[in-house]
Amino acid sequence: MAAEIKLQKVRKEFGKVVAVRDLDLVVRAGEFLVLLGPSGCGKTTTLRCIAGLERVNRGRVFIAGRDVTELPPARRGIAMVFQSYAVFPHMTVAKNIAFGLKMKHTPKEEITRRVQEVAELLQIAELLDRYPAQLSGGQRQRVAVARAIVMRPEVLLMDEPLSNLDALLRLQMRAELKRLHREIGTTTVYVTHDQVEALSLGDRIAVMRAGEIVQLDSPTQVYDQPATLFVAGFIGTPPMNFLTAQLQAREGGLGLKIGEFSLELPPAWQGKLGEDTERTLVLGIRAENIEVHAQPGEGRLPAEVVVAEPLGATQLLTVRVGDDILKVATDPDLPVQPGQRIGLSLVPEKIRLFDPDSEKALA
Repeated sequence: MAAEIKLQKVRKEFGKVVAVRDLDLVVRAGEFLVLLGPSGCGKTTTLRCIAGLERVNRGRVFIAGRDVTELPPARRGIAMVFQSYAVFPHMTVAKNIAFGLKMKHTPKEEITRRVQEVAELLQIAELLDRYPAQLSGGQRQRVAVARAIVMRPEVLLMDEPLSNLDALLRLQMRAELKRLHREIGTTTVYVTHDQVEALSLGDRIAVMRAGEIVQLDSPTQVYDQPATLFVAGFIGTPPMNFLTAQLQAREGGLGLKIGEFSLELPPAWQGKLGEDTERTLVLGIRAENIEVHAQPGEGRLPAEVVVAEPLGATQLLTVRVGDDILKVATDPDLPVQPGQRIGLSLVPEKIRLFDPDSEKALA
């Protein structure tokens, strides 16, 4: 059964360091929420506050409507999966999965049935008689997940569970976790610094910085409509490109001046930027929303190729525009060389504008 999680003004300090700053957060029942951010942003501390592994300095934690702020982890109706697999090496897979049920004095018949059910769900039923040393990293991680969900918790908390796996295994386990959540529907809070994991797994993403949530939204919105320069520069592979631009009045509307290049803003921006046409703004645009022309030309932003990286299905170019460096995704067959002068066309509808002082997105 899934449960709602609510944090009210939760604050956690370690001496003079404030790890979580008066955080308000609601995780909907049955939701898969990802806490995303760089190291030291407070995401793991937030998870540990939900779990009861850290005592909050201020604020309240609610799970399924109950105030659990003062309750130990065992009484919160939660299960955790950690970065390290934390499986018992001297026990078989079956005994590892059954450990929590045995500690609760669950009848043997029910333990056997539930262990078999969860093993089949995670596709490890044929491994039940093996020991952890006989398993691959991905299989051990499945055992750790199975041990958590066999308890039928109201809330499943996962702290970077895939970070010890190689790239191919991470790809496979992401798909497994998504399928698993769809089938069991448990409220899940997942901590990661890997934004690819966050975008692929989360129903919503809470992007954290310095103990605060700077944006909480769907993966599509966080990627396409970042609320701040930090979010735009953190999300995406490669992250969003930034160009210094001057707002200027043009016949029939507003435009942007980037060096000697002028760009007309699409109608959606007209009337939303005020009348201060001397403003300096930061223009953001994704690598895939820039079209590359092998030759400079009229109406094209002039650039110089610095590095060309073939990536199979695409080619990633690092280009210099004035003092700014951009990453551009293009056709792998486009013949360009370092030092070559090229032209760029920006997709107007995909332009994002930010205030350089507040770092917040405009309009």
